[in-house]
Amino acid sequence: MENLRVRTARSEPFAVVTVIGEVDATTTGRLRDALRAAGGPDVLLDLSQMTFMDSAGIRVLLDAYKQARERGGSIAVCGLLPSPRKVLELVGLAEHIPAYATVAEAIAAGPQRSNATP
Repeated sequence: MENLRVRTARSEPFAVVTVIGEVDATTTGRLRDALRAAGGPDVLLDLSQMTFMDSAGIRVLLDAYKQARERGGSIAVCGLLPSPRKVLELVGLAEHIPAYATVAEAIAAGPQRSNATP
């Protein structure tokens, strides 16, 4: 059984990467590849169907944040369930990566670029 599926679509101004399933040490390569291939400077991760994320997943998010900043872009997340939200808060990423309830809310807000380094 496949633990992770990743879909990528374009919804201006973002490349939207939808994460379905578990993000852990065995599946982060698939997520990392999808983020690299997403295109565009601004990436929105739809995590509403992500059921689990461990420290390897946090590392991928941190890398994606840094790569987006290097491109002059941004990264945002939406649909965070309570457990992943708490993990992002505990490691300090919640202060640097904007979080929205839905894809539509993130698109309406548009890219939020930050100069702060996590």
